[in-house]
Amino acid sequence: MQEPHVLMYEIKDPLELNLSYMPFVKQGGLFIPTVETLSLGDRVMVELALPDKKEPLKFLGKVIWITPKNALHHVLPGVGVQFSGTNAEAIRNEIEAHLDNSIEIGGYTYGIMDESKK
Repeated sequence: MQEPHVLMYEIKDPLELNLSYMPFVKQGGLFIPTVETLSLGDRVMVELALPDKKEPLKFLGKVIWITPKNALHHVLPGVGVQFSGTNAEAIRNEIEAHLDNSIEIGGYTYGIMDESKK
């Protein structure tokens, strides 16, 4: 089996984490801005740096959507990654613990809008 592609993502502030996190994805997911060429279903190893953690979180994921460069209404090209592997639940819990619930993002996540939140 082919080794997963490595994606590194440094989140600089709580707003960026709130906008990147995808709670509506089964097992949880994260939008990762990138211009790298990936395909749906690709396995990736994500190294996620959070603002208040010294060591990055490392986890396996699967590409579940792609926002291409120059996509209509999207400012950031990137991929949606679903958490997978044996630590998927632990990663989801860790990320949710770092979310800032006082920041209202109105159902918006980088690359997608939840119409039910309008």
